[in-house]
Amino acid sequence: MIAYLKSGLRRTLCPSLLTFISVHSMAQNTEDYSPDAPGATTGVDIMKPGKIDWETGIVLEWDRRNGEHARNFTINTSLFRLGLTPQAEVRLQIDECITHTPEGNFGGIANAAIGTKIKVYEGGKVIPKVSFMGTILIPGGSNAHYLPKHVGIQAHLLFENELSSKFTLGYDLGGEWDGDTESPDLFFGANLTYQPTDKWSFFVESYNRYNSKRQDDWAKLGHDSHFNFMSEVGMDYKVSPRLHLNTYYDISFNEFSRYSNIGLGITWLLN
Repeated sequence: MIAYLKSGLRRTLCPSLLTFISVHSMAQNTEDYSPDAPGATTGVDIMKPGKIDWETGIVLEWDRRNGEHARNFTINTSLFRLGLTPQAEVRLQIDECITHTPEGNFGGIANAAIGTKIKVYEGGKVIPKVSFMGTILIPGGSNAHYLPKHVGIQAHLLFENELSSKFTLGYDLGGEWDGDTESPDLFFGANLTYQPTDKWSFFVESYNRYNSKRQDDWAKLGHDSHFNFMSEVGMDYKVSPRLHLNTYYDISFNEFSRYSNIGLGITWLLN
């Protein structure tokens, strides 16, 4: 994993400089932020201006839906978030994956994207916080194993209600077109988070896709399905205000015993 790094401080005999450094270090150590990882749904929070975080991890996916027999190992999933203004951030995503099938093995860049998240509404007692997230999927050409052949687009509206001091409900509505399919997927996700302490948080979520065209890869063998029903549970541990560790586990309700996905991750406020 990645160790939490602190800037080394040179010793000095000047008391005023020591005092300044001490105060500056305390300010760094108490700075907090809200990662997007883990989870398939995305939170509404925006990175502070000038701040960059790195959300990375590894994922093992076991997929035997619709007669397939594949194991996908994401050796690096990386999301970088840069705060531009109090209302907007820039997002860069790149994933690297290796796939093992009975027919052979292959690997490469599994996801490459650039996007933004924009704060729409701060929220109230009943009215949720609202943000917009837009993403452009970068194509990989005809020889790419994972990337689309054409530019893809994703657009999501993100909502969040604080139910109590320990429970938060988030929900995510959007459309996703990967650049290759005839019609976009409609996405809906809902996430319930429980935070018993300042360091620990646990969540359960359902995230689902609908496509008006037939989706054989979502269905049992020999059947058709327009829906893809997924669920995820996970947890996050705040090692420090700048460093979080997380883990999660996914299942598919379309074929409950034929799909699983487990991941380990780290989120790090770089500056």
